[in-house]
Amino acid sequence: MSKIIESLQNLSVENDKKSNKQVNGKTCRKKELILSMEESVSSEENYILSVCGTQSESEFRIGAALSDYSCVVYSVGQFLNRILTLNQSQAPVVGIKFSSTSRNILYIATNDGHITACDMRAKGKVVAEFEDSTEGGKTKPLASFDISSDEKLIAGGTEHIGGDAFILFWDIRHTNSKIKSKNNLLGGYWESHMDDITYLTFHPTKRDVLASGSTDGLINVFDLTQSSEDLALTYSLNTESSVDRIGWLTDQSLWCTTHTHALQLWNCEDASAYATFERDNLSLSQNDDSDSCYLVRVHNTSVFGQPFLLAGCSTLKGEKLRCLSITNNQLETCYEIVGNKQIVRDSWLHEKSGRLVTVGEGGIINIWLQAELTPTEQNLNHELLTKIGTGKDRDRHHRIKPY
Repeated sequence: MSKIIESLQNLSVENDKKSNKQVNGKTCRKKELILSMEESVSSEENYILSVCGTQSESEFRIGAALSDYSCVVYSVGQFLNRILTLNQSQAPVVGIKFSSTSRNILYIATNDGHITACDMRAKGKVVAEFEDSTEGGKTKPLASFDISSDEKLIAGGTEHIGGDAFILFWDIRHTNSKIKSKNNLLGGYWESHMDDITYLTFHPTKRDVLASGSTDGLINVFDLTQSSEDLALTYSLNTESSVDRIGWLTDQSLWCTTHTHALQLWNCEDASAYATFERDNLSLSQNDDSDSCYLVRVHNTSVFGQPFLLAGCSTLKGEKLRCLSITNNQLETCYEIVGNKQIVRDSWLHEKSGRLVTVGEGGIINIWLQAELTPTEQNLNHELLTKIGTGKDRDRHHRIKPY
């Protein structure tokens, strides 16, 4: 991971520098993100539950999963254009993610136990399918999934069923020619969690490391090169809450948001979180009601200067949305987002252009830009992006054995 930010712990919680409200004795104008593009995805009353995107192109793509089980794909350049609508899902979508090597392959995980790879070049045709049908043909209901950084392995987290919650593993390469291949399930773990596995995230650079979060309150970190689940379980962190989302900050640290809208920051080797911010800490003005405040996710990026937490608050004056940094053990607004109309459920950031994508309960896709970028600067930025080529494929020579 980039050394731009060592971790939120070093950057902010132990930071004794001046607040970004004042630099060299001068008060800084509060920064803003302004609306660049907006699209109402559906005329029906559908939520947009999650969003993902491709990082490698100037004219990048985003995918969004809706509450009516459908998914939509857009191309984002100077305009926002719908490419495709996928309606083949027969159950709620629990995760959506583009291939790291091709902008044309979109993976969709659904609650009925299926993960499909759809090809945008063939109008969304399913080119690979992953499921666990080892127990009499009955699939396990999924609650989460992720793909390893080298795109060799898929992990799926299940709901609590029959006394167990499973992390299942599939080899992506075994379905290149057969959609209904039954030999692609490598195995699974089922002893480390006691309730629904709500989130899975592979380490961004260590392809053998997987972190899982569950409503049982645990964050577990696994080394998938080990021969058994007991040996693979490297760390088990007790949040004493119900885990909603998790993500990596550095090689050894994680962020976690809970279903009670708290943010926790963890070093894997510690027995407790090194920083915790409860829902009350999200009330940054006298007009904010803490019960109406919510967390979206942490973006561990330097695009806006430092990692930030995206959070919202429903008020009588409308739907507030802002980017929060951590300074001197406090949450502070680093960017106000102007013009948000909905409760936001998920977000994604295109790092090369600095465009933040948000989706939510109004069924709207919003794309935000920094207000200090003038139209001329935005055009220059776009022209620069068109000259940036795609990166080479990642190393494909290491075989993972998580069983």
